Amino acid sequence: MYYRLSGVVKKVDYTATAANSSAISAQVRYVRLYATTDCFITINNPAVTATTVATPLAAKDYEIFKVAPGQIISAIRASSDGSLYISELTE
Repeated sequence: MYYRLSGVVKKVDYTATAANSSAISAQVRYVRLYATTDCFITINNPAVTATTVATPLAAKDYEIFKVAPGQIISAIRASSDGSLYISELTE
């Protein structure tokens, strides 16, 4: 399946302390996640702070996740600080 970039990209800088994104936009059902370093993520509403036992996301690769409007994405580093880029996608 192919998706269209909505033009909205959120950047979340994570460290040893989890960082949260702003809420996913109303028309968005999928997001593309790209991390600069290995990290762990959660996707939930209300926000659930990511921990090192959450879903792992490998560095310099991307994954697409189904989301619901209003959900928050939280990220925490695996071993080094980094950034998570969240591209909102539409069909």
